[in-house]
Amino acid sequence: MKLSHPALKINSQKAHSLLDRRYAERVPIRYRVSYSGAEGARIVTGEGTLKDLSKTGCKILGMTTSSLGSSLTLLLYLEDGQAPMCLTSVTVSWIDRVSFSVRFPKLSAEERKRLQEVIWKHVSLSSLDDRRTAFRIV
Repeated sequence: MKLSHPALKINSQKAHSLLDRRYAERVPIRYRVSYSGAEGARIVTGEGTLKDLSKTGCKILGMTTSSLGSSLTLLLYLEDGQAPMCLTSVTVSWIDRVSFSVRFPKLSAEERKRLQEVIWKHVSLSSLDDRRTAFRIV
């Protein structure tokens, strides 16, 4: 009979399930973001703080009246010496009281490169703490 420690089993399952939740892990980040979209006849606009970022999406601290699955346009102020990055047709994938998450559409090569540069900058800054890697190796 194989015995295993219950705490080890719970922790390994938790780590595994956290890793599988997203295609690309997000890095902690704090930049300004503006968003807008249409919800039927109603226009949705707002500003918030980019909380984390990946090549496939981000989490935004800010109120939204959009619904799950709705489409928004984002202006990401990435503080990288360039104009704000405009992403259209991002999809609202999760909503909480004071934050929401979006999935990015298929990005152009330039958009992907720019996001990747910002992500790598923050991966190196956050690698000093006790977090897991910011990218999944496939």
